Amino acid sequence: MKAQRFILESTKLKDIHSALVKALSLAGLQPGEDYHIHQLDDADTDDPQLVDDRRFYLNEMAKLNNDLTNMQRQLAKANAELTHLAEIRNRIVGMAAHDLRNPLGIIKSFSEYLQTDLRGIVNEEQLDIIQTIHSTSIFMQRLVEGILDFSTLQNGDVVLHKSRQNLAALLEQNVKLNQTLANQHNIVIHFQAPAEQLYAILDVVKIRQVINNLLGNAVKYSPDGSKIYCSLSARDGFAHVCVRDEGVGISASDQKTIFEPFKTLSNTQNREKSVGLGLSIVKNIVEAHNGTLTLESEPGKGSTFCFNLPLA
Repeated sequence: MKAQRFILESTKLKDIHSALVKALSLAGLQPGEDYHIHQLDDADTDDPQLVDDRRFYLNEMAKLNNDLTNMQRQLAKANAELTHLAEIRNRIVGMAAHDLRNPLGIIKSFSEYLQTDLRGIVNEEQLDIIQTIHSTSIFMQRLVEGILDFSTLQNGDVVLHKSRQNLAALLEQNVKLNQTLANQHNIVIHFQAPAEQLYAILDVVKIRQVINNLLGNAVKYSPDGSKIYCSLSARDGFAHVCVRDEGVGISASDQKTIFEPFKTLSNTQNREKSVGLGLSIVKNIVEAHNGTLTLESEPGKGSTFCFNLPLA
């Protein structure tokens, strides 16, 4: 369960700060200094001014404490309402995406049929229209699938079907699959794994999704004739998987938001239109496996995405 978070408005913080500064000033103290505060009973002094000052400060601190308590209750209620609204939003979006998946699949299939069976019958302009319909349907289908995955992860409805897996074998299978796509651009994917067998308890379908997303992005953002490196190693009880490319790299500003949903890179050198959900889904899947996802990149010098999974 996630820890409860309270968010204080900047104006409220300023009010609290001003009140505390005022209280210190009345006591002849300076903000930013360390003081030892001792309890002073009325019977310990004959000075009525000290007694009045003590009562005043205690009353002021009590008021501040009550204000903070009330603010925490209000913020907790507001956070709960926002969480509930976010859950409803994600469910509605998920339902809409689910209903769109089937008709988009039909459009994609029909456009593939038209491309094959009408070639030589329709003119080039008409064929271009059919190809546009096909490519658009593929993009929309990816978007819908991404929204469904993201909605499921955000709602906490994801169920991991875990099993013991040989990580080197799993990675090698996915490297071969992506090498077929990389061949179209004369890109070579190099895979390196240790001699020892590394096993992890994981959801094989979802971890394949993670690997294919990282390798697919590497191919998408790499120049023709370049190389991609996929490696597996063991570190401190974790399997460490990295995918490094020789692509355009990622700017510092993009690195701050790249794992957020619907965020795309500011450069336009990728070969395909991006949905902007892939890395957000990857991050959620890795964290659901009690792992971490990291990025190292520099514009013009490629990018390295790494994720860790607990070893079995």
